[in-house]
Amino acid sequence: MSTENKRICDIALSLFKKYKVEISDAINTTFPFLEYLRDHEFITSEMYKHSHQSLTKRHGVQEVIYDVLTELEKTFDLSILEALFSKVIMKKYPDLYNIYKIFKTAIPDLELSPECEMERRPDVQLSLEQGTVDLGNSFTLAKIKRKRRKRKHEEENVDFSSDVLPVTCGDIKGILYMKRLEQGTTMKCIKTQDGNWFNPIEFQVTAGYQRSGDWKRKVYCGGKTLRNLIKKGILPTLPRVYGRRREWENSELCDICLYGANLFRCDTCLRYFHEDCHIPPVETERSPWSCTFCRMSETSGSRQCLREPEVLERQMGPEEQLKCEFLLLKTYSERGIEMMPHNSRCMNDLRKLKEIKTKLCERGYPKVGGFMQAVHHVFQDHLASRRCNDFCLGIILEKKFEQNFKNVFAVQ
Repeated sequence: MSTENKRICDIALSLFKKYKVEISDAINTTFPFLEYLRDHEFITSEMYKHSHQSLTKRHGVQEVIYDVLTELEKTFDLSILEALFSKVIMKKYPDLYNIYKIFKTAIPDLELSPECEMERRPDVQLSLEQGTVDLGNSFTLAKIKRKRRKRKHEEENVDFSSDVLPVTCGDIKGILYMKRLEQGTTMKCIKTQDGNWFNPIEFQVTAGYQRSGDWKRKVYCGGKTLRNLIKKGILPTLPRVYGRRREWENSELCDICLYGANLFRCDTCLRYFHEDCHIPPVETERSPWSCTFCRMSETSGSRQCLREPEVLERQMGPEEQLKCEFLLLKTYSERGIEMMPHNSRCMNDLRKLKEIKTKLCERGYPKVGGFMQAVHHVFQDHLASRRCNDFCLGIILEKKFEQNFKNVFAVQ
C-alpha cells in the first residue's frame, strides 16, 4: 500500500471508530445489513448467528450493530466502506447518507463505488438505464486516486470597496456581505445562488473541503484569495477581540455541543467550550484555565484499587467531585446526546442528565453513590420505557459510562 493510500485508510478508520454510534443508530434493522456482511464474507456465519442470538436477549438492534462494527474495526480496510455505502444498504438505511457525506468531506480523495450515490444522483441512474455506464462487478473495491482539485477562479473586475462581493470556493459561488463578516467569522455572511446562508467555514465545507480555520486560503474574490486581498490591504483586516470571550479567529466549535460563537479555550489542551457546556461552568475570570479533561489527566497516576461499594460510600470531596464531573462531561462528549434528532424520544429521556449536571455543579451530592444512583435512574428509566427503537443510544452510552466509572475510580 502506498503512503498516500495508507494515509487515507488511516483517516477512514479514525472516522469509522468515531462515528460507530451514529452508524449503528442509522441502521435500525438487522436485515439486510447482517446478511450483506455475511454473504460478502465481512463477518463469519458464527458471528451472524451470535448477533441474532443477542437479539433474543435484552440487547437492542443498535447495540448488536455496534458490536458488529467493533468487530469490523479489527480488520478494517476501505472495502468495508464500500459495503456500508453500497446501493442496497443506502436504500434500506437512508440516514447513512449523512455519515457518507462526513467521509466524503473529510477525505475528498476517497472515491467509493458509484453505486453508493445512485439514489442521490438521478443523472447516473438515467445513464445506467440508457446503458451508457458500465460498472462491471456490482461489488467493486474502493478506488483511491490523488486528484488535483480544479479551481476556476478567473480574474474579473471587482469593486473591493463595495459592501457586497462575489466569492467562489471550489465550484460554489456566493455573495459575501462584508458588514456581516466584520461582526465575526461565525456570522452567516455568504449567500449562495440557491438562497442559503453560510458562515465562511460552512461555505468551505459545502464546497467539499475539510472543516478548518484556513478558509481565507480557500475563498476567492476577483481571482485572488481573501487572505491575499487582506494581506495586501485591498480588503480590511478582520477585527480581533482579545480576551477569553471572543469570536475566535479560526471559528472553532464547542467540544460538547459542536456549535461555535462565544467560546472559551482551555489553556492546556486548546479544546473549546461554551461557558455552560463545560462541567463545571467555565471560570471565565481565571487565567490560565484548564478544562476538566486536563485536570483529570494531571491527577492520574498510581491509584489504589477499591471495591465498588467502597467507592460509592466515599464522601464527595474535591477529588471525588472532579471525577464525577469528568464522568458526566465525558458522557456528553460522546457525541450521542447532543447529536440526536431534536424530535427523538431518546433525547427526551437522556436529557434528564441535565438535572444531574445542575445538581452536581451546585455540589448537591454528599456521596459518590448519590451521583451514580441518579445517573443509573436516567438510563434505567429510558431502558424500561421501551419507546425508542430498541433503546437507541441509551444502552450504548450506559455501557460507556460504566466502563469510564471503573477506570476513573480504579474499581476492582
